[in-house]
Amino acid sequence: MMPKPNKGRNLHLTHLLPRIGRRLSAAHHVALLQLPAFFLACTERAEPAPQAPLPTRKVQIYVFQSGKATLQTLDLLYFQEEPLERLDAYQHYGTLSGSQVEGTSSTAARRVVAFSNCPEDIYAWSGVRSYASLSGNVFRLEDERPGSPLMVGTASLPEGSTRSCRITLRPMLARITVRSVACDFTGRSYAGEKLTDVRAYLTYANRECHPLDTAERPVSWLNAGRLNEAETAGLAHPELVLAEVGETLGGRIYPKLDFYCYPNPSDGTVFGQPVTRLVLEGKLRGTTYYYPIDLPGLQADVQYTLDITLTRTGTSDPDIPAVSGTILLESDVMDWDERGWDDIHYR
Repeated sequence: MMPKPNKGRNLHLTHLLPRIGRRLSAAHHVALLQLPAFFLACTERAEPAPQAPLPTRKVQIYVFQSGKATLQTLDLLYFQEEPLERLDAYQHYGTLSGSQVEGTSSTAARRVVAFSNCPEDIYAWSGVRSYASLSGNVFRLEDERPGSPLMVGTASLPEGSTRSCRITLRPMLARITVRSVACDFTGRSYAGEKLTDVRAYLTYANRECHPLDTAERPVSWLNAGRLNEAETAGLAHPELVLAEVGETLGGRIYPKLDFYCYPNPSDGTVFGQPVTRLVLEGKLRGTTYYYPIDLPGLQADVQYTLDITLTRTGTSDPDIPAVSGTILLESDVMDWDERGWDDIHYR
């Protein structure tokens, strides 16, 4: 038996305006109907002509999850397909029960934008009046959760009675995974010794992005050049960028540590465009050493997997590149999940 769909209710725009900035409860559907047009005569204002409501269609939405991300909230915004692309309807689900939700859209062609896991107190969508105004919405690292990242997807709903449309929700984060790490000090005066108090973290981590503009360059950094413990502690989940590797590090271990930040296309070859780094930090004979690893240009929804071998003492500063040969690196680049993330189907 199919689960009953989550349903919403419709509100006219005039009832919506005093309330749109408030937090919406689960599965409240808001249909924004176009206000009647008016015009001015030479000396007086004409009465607005009555306007028949646009025909609507029920939309069944099936949400399929990959099993590796939790879909906690869902926001759907419908925009008119015209030069102004005005907002036509909005629907919010604060709690999802089952995999099916139900919405309403006019039969005209619509562009649909879906967001998931957005914190309601920030993303009340009160300032959104058109597709272009979405450019003011920003995803922030402070709001991210590793198991339920902020995700976005877009699609077109054709004109007519069709109810078939698919949206693929994808995270805006890049994921950097340390699959394994080892010390091999063979041939050094300290051969056989281990690093102690080892931890790893990201520097120059992009902390903000506009979800519909993946080509933009970062403008706000977390841990610019070195670990800023106060800023990192301000994240809801500091483990996004900081992790303890272990009290000692000698032979190869497989900690499978995951780090996250927003895209940064820089590969370090252009002055003034910092590259995102993964830094390993540890002590040897009481001295703290750093092992900064320049990451390739980071893309959203891509996983960068690293196997690391440290062959000698590192640098005295996390912002100084290590001597060639200090770090031996093997890496893989792939999508987070080959099966994809959450798919939303209209039928």
